[in-house]
Amino acid sequence: MNERVPGEHEPGGGWAERAPAYLASAVHADGPSLPKVLALARPGPSDRCLDIGTGAGHTAARLAPLAAEVIALDPEPAMLASARERYGNLPNLRFLQAPGHDTGLADGSVDVVTARHTLHHHRDLEATLREVARVLRPGGRFVLVDEATPDPAVDAWFDALERARDATHVRAYTLAEWRRMLAGAGLLWIAGDVYTRYRQRVEDWLGLMRLGPSGEAEVRRLFRRAGSMERRLFDIEFADGEAVRFSLPMAVALAVRAGHGDTEGAGA
Repeated sequence: MNERVPGEHEPGGGWAERAPAYLASAVHADGPSLPKVLALARPGPSDRCLDIGTGAGHTAARLAPLAAEVIALDPEPAMLASARERYGNLPNLRFLQAPGHDTGLADGSVDVVTARHTLHHHRDLEATLREVARVLRPGGRFVLVDEATPDPAVDAWFDALERARDATHVRAYTLAEWRRMLAGAGLLWIAGDVYTRYRQRVEDWLGLMRLGPSGEAEVRRLFRRAGSMERRLFDIEFADGEAVRFSLPMAVALAVRAGHGDTEGAGA
């Protein structure tokens, strides 16, 4: 799921402890972004797909029946073990332990790359995006889904909230930032938006990361301190003064490696 050094200490436990929760997570196993990923990626029966930061393998498993081969890549052995546990019976799904910025795959050897719920963990996101462009064939498709900052005015609050919940979080980017970074990596923007929302119970969102009491208390404090714009953009619902539900904005975007006459789309 992330690009940290495996085994590095994390407050609240590491990925080995969290892996079962990701395996059981309904948001990761399904969620409103997954049909959009499949529709944008359009994997065909001869396509080779790469799912970066596969975690428990849910996205890779949905690609597998539609493609010739799917590579489920993650740097964390515990996450790959969970993916194998659930999806190891799929004959065209193989698992690869490697970071997203150094896959070891050949140039132009992949038709489709997906990255769902992972890129906000990547410490050198530009390197990961360059690697995506390198392994894609000309005209190959890259589909990303990642939590997004819906307005720069709420960036500081959202960043503090995510860092309090998840020590591996690096940044949630705006859609404009995604567009610039993809272009910088040599990927041609086709379409993208931040219309997808995950309605979350705060208890479930916290439980996924297995935080200790002090970590949970800090997240709850930040929810209470949310201003009017944060409460509106994240649709925060309170009960007895505490946040109980909120909506997490997701960027969903399609880009291609330039080639075969592709032209930039007008997706906003």
